[in-house]
Amino acid sequence: MSNSRQPLAANRVHHAIKVLAITASIALPTSTLVAQSTSTSADQTPVASASVAPATVSPASHAIRASKVIGMEVLGGAGKTVGKIKDLIINVNTADVRYAVLEFDPGFLKSDQVFAVPLSALTYVADEKPLRYKEVTRAQLEKAAVNKADWQKALDNSRYVSAMDQNYGYKPPTGEARSIRASKLIGKSVGDRAGKGIGEIQDLVLDMAANKVDYAVLAFDPSWLSREKLFAFPLTAFTTARDKEKDELMLDVDRTTVQAMKNFDASRWGSLNDLNREEFINRPPAAR
Repeated sequence: MSNSRQPLAANRVHHAIKVLAITASIALPTSTLVAQSTSTSADQTPVASASVAPATVSPASHAIRASKVIGMEVLGGAGKTVGKIKDLIINVNTADVRYAVLEFDPGFLKSDQVFAVPLSALTYVADEKPLRYKEVTRAQLEKAAVNKADWQKALDNSRYVSAMDQNYGYKPPTGEARSIRASKLIGKSVGDRAGKGIGEIQDLVLDMAANKVDYAVLAFDPSWLSREKLFAFPLTAFTTARDKEKDELMLDVDRTTVQAMKNFDASRWGSLNDLNREEFINRPPAAR
């Protein structure tokens, strides 16, 4: 009996070894293909390969303050700094972050100009990390150039934004497209439905994955006797003031209603990606 069992056991061991060998032979080409694919991608599109793929960023880790993005360094395909963000162009009516205004370091492009590039050309990696830049064509950049001497004035002109849409082949949003610089939007006064001032926009929280303003944070000023509170609203809840002479936004609520809403905890600025946004974003009836 022992002699008959030995060949059987040997056969089983031999069979197990064959199965492992077959499994390894299947798995090896797969990993090799992945490596080859990565290498080919790096050779053919070095700029894209240097940037972080969207899949490596968790869906909840794209939130960042607009005030942080402005001034951030931007890295090119070789991992070297190519410039920094001067500003963002935002459509108030749709909450789209249309373009980032990029100032290149001397040696890359003309130092007396800034250039509007689609926000989608920039990849957000993580807080406190430089953005990654996927180059657009030089011809497109040349058409997007604005002299530093009057770049703010140029960006406030709707014709410039329309020209950029045409330059980059983007279809402009339907309806009224009111674009404004993020730096100008932050700090802008806000009035209630009666036209009385209730505070100002303290900051905008961007969703870098969607190229959108996720929400705007209103610094509400209840009175000189009370402490200032923060409230979060969709950007589309704000409209242009009815009085065209007033350079402010309007929120179609009254002061009492705002005071009763959920407030935003200012101590959580540093952990935006850990927050449950539905717990603190207020949605007035007039929000589009």
